[in-house]
Order: sequence, then C-alpha cells, then structure tokens
Amino acid sequence: MKLQVAMDLLTVEDALELAAKVAEYVDIIELGTPLIKAAGLSAVTAIKNAHPDKIVFADMKTMDAGELEADIAFKAGADLVTVLGAGGSLSSASRARVTGSLPTKGRRPASSSYRTAPRA
Repeated sequence: MKLQVAMDLLTVEDALELAAKVAEYVDIIELGTPLIKAAGLSAVTAIKNAHPDKIVFADMKTMDAGELEADIAFKAGADLVTVLGAGGSLSSASRARVTGSLPTKGRRPASSSYRTAPRA
C-alpha cells in the first residue's frame, strides 16, 4: 500500500513547504488541479526536483488530447497523470500506450490515473 498526499494549494512555494513537511511519510505527492491551473506545470518540475525519490502525480483531469497532455506533464517530471474516463475522447493509440493504472475511486471511476509508456 502506498500513502498519498493531495496538495490543493495555489502556489509552488506553499506546495514545496507542505511537501517538505510530509515527504518522509508519503510515497505519492499529488499536485491538485488548482495548483496546476494556478502555477502551471512548473509546479510539477519544482516538486520532482525537490523530491526525486517520490512519485509525483499531476491531477490534471484531462478530458481530451490525453496523450498530448500526459506527455507534457511527464516531460515536466510527473510520474502519473489523471484522465477523465467519461470523456471517451482518448484515441486508441493513447489507450494502447497505457502500461499500468491506479483507479482513484470505486470500480468504474470517472477519473483514473495512468502511467503511459514514454514516447520513442
């Protein structure tokens, strides 16, 4: 079992401060959608640089362009991203690239976390 902390903050500074306080106790550091919208993917890079041994989870709630947005987040340092399963707009190529998953809620989640294979 892995322990995850969700950081629904608005600044990179606050996220770094909270991550420093909890890093020794958690396995996954989730950067919430409000933080990513307010600070951009530089928040992902900052947390990954500060805590390279942690799984960094970008909760982007992507509805379409799943592969494109996931690749952008992975390049910023994310290990996991969320996509909204209700969107149905992920291409078959994107689905074929999924190598593992961690559903976030229930048996058929509206939002799931995926790690995709890196682009060649």
